[in-house]
Amino acid sequence: MKLMIKLGCVLCLMLPLLACARQDAVATTQTNEQGCTRIRSVGPQDPFKEPPPLKQACLGPYLLEIPQNYFYNQIGAEHDGSYALALEYPSLQPFKPGERMGLTADVSARTVTVDYDFIDRIDVHEAMRRNYVPMEYKKDDPEETLEGRLGGPTVYGLSPYYLDMNVVRAHYRKKGLREDAPVMQAEWHTDWFLSKDQNGEVTTVVKCTPREVITSGVEYRDGKLVKSSEIGYAECKHTFMIASRDTLIRISYPREGLEHWGEIEQRARDMLTKFTVEQSRKADQ
Repeated sequence: MKLMIKLGCVLCLMLPLLACARQDAVATTQTNEQGCTRIRSVGPQDPFKEPPPLKQACLGPYLLEIPQNYFYNQIGAEHDGSYALALEYPSLQPFKPGERMGLTADVSARTVTVDYDFIDRIDVHEAMRRNYVPMEYKKDDPEETLEGRLGGPTVYGLSPYYLDMNVVRAHYRKKGLREDAPVMQAEWHTDWFLSKDQNGEVTTVVKCTPREVITSGVEYRDGKLVKSSEIGYAECKHTFMIASRDTLIRISYPREGLEHWGEIEQRARDMLTKFTVEQSRKADQ
């Protein structure tokens, strides 16, 4: 009996040590395929903490340190190292710590989401071209090509390629789709806006809810952009590249932001420069 009591006491003393051992077994660092090693956030996180602590993330070989309220989840990189950043439109400033917890429709409607993709399987220019040059099996799809779209005067410094819904509907009628099929509706498609450099190479592609969809789905209330009573909301998906870092940047925002696409793009560039603390591949040109 005394022996059992002693063994019980020994086990009680060992339990905290075993708990510590299990905690130590959780990896506190993570290294990606390009050799970037980041410190992981282990244990409970406080998204409301002020000032927001710096959290590490990797973009290919580049190590970044980012205040946690900039992250889409306002905590940091996910367990697999993936992450996205979120800014508030139209200020293009991060949301207050914890403001995106319990995400509301109003907060979602004014979110500018920024994704950074390091491209190492193919040339980054080719990755960029895939945003406006269709793959072979999509060449007859009027949504995927520039051909068959309608041109027009420059819009905010961008060349427009509007979707021609007559062409779209004719395409799907040939495929046997009914007139009430969702793909026959304008909101299922996008207008394209392109920017090119002096050599004619496309540097920016913005795809937005088409002009046929007049309602925006958002409104300003007390100086804040919020969700209106309309169903859905018009948005833009914006892609550009930073060739010197083999990086493709994808941004989404309310369609109201199209007018300010240049500012939004520059903000995404500036954040990458500001948050980078280690460049193990090559410096910006």
